Amino acid sequence: MSNSSASAGNVVVIDSGLSSAWSTGRLVYQHDFYGNDNDVMVANANTHGALVTAEILENAPDVGIIALKVMPDDGSGASEANIEKALQWVVANADAYNITAVNLSLGGGAQTTAATTSISDELAALAAKRVLTVAAAGNSGDGGATQSVSSYSADVNQICVSASTGDGAFPSWAQRSPSLTDVCADGTDVRITNLSGVTYTANGSSFAAPAVTAAVAQAQQAWVEQTGSRLTQAEFLDLARSTGKAMGTAGYFELDTDALLAKIAQSAPVPTAQSATTITVNASGAPAGGVNAHFKLLVDGKTVGQATVDSAAKDYSFTTNLTADQAHKVQVQYDNDGFVNGQDRNLFVNTVTINGTAHSPTATNVTYDKGALDGKDVVKGQSSMWWGGTLVVDAPAKDFPAQDAPANTTITVNASGAAAGGVNAHFNLLVDGKAIGGATVGTAAKDFTFATNLTADQAHKVQVQYDNDAVVNGQDRSLFVNTVTINGHAVAPTASNVTYDKGALDGKDVVKGQAGLWWNGTLVVDAGKSWFPSAGTAAVASALSTDGQGTVWQHLVAQGLEAAAPVHADAAFAMADVGLTADAYAHAALMDHHPDPLHPFDAA
Repeated sequence: MSNSSASAGNVVVIDSGLSSAWSTGRLVYQHDFYGNDNDVMVANANTHGALVTAEILENAPDVGIIALKVMPDDGSGASEANIEKALQWVVANADAYNITAVNLSLGGGAQTTAATTSISDELAALAAKRVLTVAAAGNSGDGGATQSVSSYSADVNQICVSASTGDGAFPSWAQRSPSLTDVCADGTDVRITNLSGVTYTANGSSFAAPAVTAAVAQAQQAWVEQTGSRLTQAEFLDLARSTGKAMGTAGYFELDTDALLAKIAQSAPVPTAQSATTITVNASGAPAGGVNAHFKLLVDGKTVGQATVDSAAKDYSFTTNLTADQAHKVQVQYDNDGFVNGQDRNLFVNTVTINGTAHSPTATNVTYDKGALDGKDVVKGQSSMWWGGTLVVDAPAKDFPAQDAPANTTITVNASGAAAGGVNAHFNLLVDGKAIGGATVGTAAKDFTFATNLTADQAHKVQVQYDNDAVVNGQDRSLFVNTVTINGHAVAPTASNVTYDKGALDGKDVVKGQAGLWWNGTLVVDAGKSWFPSAGTAAVASALSTDGQGTVWQHLVAQGLEAAAPVHADAAFAMADVGLTADAYAHAALMDHHPDPLHPFDAA
């Protein structure tokens, strides 16, 4: 199984709930849409949702889990209305919670062509946000005689996963369709280990889908780190196909997560080293009609700055970032030549100095392109520019050495927390809504320091986002922020420029700042531009955008959502796959298609 060493965002599991017998990882949010409360834990030790979640975490242990329960505790079936409610919540909160993937190990139906359901609009909205939904194809196969998949998985805006044997074949019960199946993954004898160390095997497309969901989360994280944006569904599937293993049945392939992630690493754009460049033009001019000579400074045809000169020689300095260790054309473009009442306006360039290397206007690497910068009327370089035109310095690569741009901003959060259920409080640090980093606090106050580059001489919002509030066995998890220090400026959480945005970071439930964050939400410091001084060159924000912000908690009550009334019998969709003797989640019509019940391994 492939592991990820970096945070892979948050994954939503829409299923039957969780169990204390199985790992829930970093549980970011939970809600029971069937019971309309914030508790998805059920007494059933081997509930289907717990197994699905545990498999995701075994493949991608760094993902955060959002558990949305859509059926009664006995897992007897999920109403389509509850599933839609859950997906509506995901659409509304995808950005705020940094959701990268949704797992739907739900079954029912046999579609032979692309189909729409009541959740199609939600699936389309998530696809547009580059939140990829992974759906199990189902277990009502008949040896491949009928080419069909479950109703939910037939929607074009989700990834349809058919179960394979892991070695290029299909189990007889696997639903699949060459036109509807997007990817196959091993769904036979999948090993999952509970918190007591007991390993079970599971069968069904419900356990093929989580492997793909984990791969999506890992791929999205890798792509964001390298490009600053997420993969679309089509882009992910292109990568999965190009790295997958062809199966014995033409048109199908099995997921190879390791190869997929390796290809992302290999195909990542190579970071371009930058040269923080200072160009100084020493120049003077002769005015005409009371107007002095003017020039623009360009590099490779792009304007960097401009200046109007005096009659006395003077240095005019400009700073910019250029590709390091590469030759560039530095261009001084005289653009207001004129003759007024017998006065001839002219520009006189004495030197062009690039990162300390001075170039004379008459040097062999300097030319004078008269008129338009088009390479048509080019003469040797000269100091006196009697006509409008451009002095061009062909500067060699050595003039632009690579330089490490030091972080211009240091932010330190002094914080502690109260743990619940053995889990400490966690926060993400954002600036202007973009994630900079995160930390899990202890019960003793401690400094957590982050460094980043931010636009200088500009105000910024520094945001401490508490994201795992919970009450466990009477213990209330909370975050306590003592100070936020920005480039040496210490701010108390109760200062006048600090607010506490409860729930989502949406400006809707904002109160005065406070040290104790009893609910998930964001402590926002409105930091003035004087706290971000220029270091002499323009600073550029370095935090990657993930088509959204870092994780942030939002209690369901803030959304005004209510679980739909339970719908049973023929109106309900069934859980697809597990065949536990006591914990079966399929309707009677699907029971015969569960070939191997979940069972512990025999002791060796």
